[in-house]
Amino acid sequence: MKIKISSISIILLAMFAAISCSKNDNFNYPPGKVGISTIVYFPIMTLQGDPVMSVVQGGTYTDPGATATENGNPITVTASGNVDATQVGLYIITYSATTSKGFSASAQRIVVVIPSAELPGVDLSGTYSSAGETNVTINKVAPGVYYTPNCWGDGSLAIIPAYFVCTDGTAPFIPLQNGPAGHIETQTPGTYVGGLITWTVTRLDFPSGPLTVTKHWQKQ
Repeated sequence: MKIKISSISIILLAMFAAISCSKNDNFNYPPGKVGISTIVYFPIMTLQGDPVMSVVQGGTYTDPGATATENGNPITVTASGNVDATQVGLYIITYSATTSKGFSASAQRIVVVIPSAELPGVDLSGTYSSAGETNVTINKVAPGVYYTPNCWGDGSLAIIPAYFVCTDGTAPFIPLQNGPAGHIETQTPGTYVGGLITWTVTRLDFPSGPLTVTKHWQKQ
């Protein structure tokens, strides 16, 4: 009796395997389908050029644009925002694309209009510390333009990233920008002397009203 049951089991398993293989060999789904499920393709955005760019005031800004694809096929990209090269400041260009199924994606480029061409040899990048703060690394991201993960410091619990400009090696300033702490800027240029950045930062969206505080960051 045990032998018969085993034999029947083997036969049934062989039949199941044959049927399964037969099904697997005949996947013939229509385009965009797997069984009853629809394949969804999200747009893939690619910036042309650098994510952060600078242009000297009075010069000409030519936008490199962006591309997008849906399942490897190009789709239309729209851009919003503009750069006024006559006015020093930070500008954001946003690129958007939508697939045939209505799925969207976007990417951004930051363009900073700097007051003058960067002088040769100017480079404020490096590791900085502030009273009671963990060290931060300031990186140059475009000619005359830098990014710091914290511009606030001096023992404050607030951590406020910012882009800033310094083209002459002596007067760094933060152009008006909107970040995690709201709109911030330095309303007058700071100083860079002996590796020490000193600037007066204004948080325009502080709950009790604009808050202006002088901060210090020493290069290590």
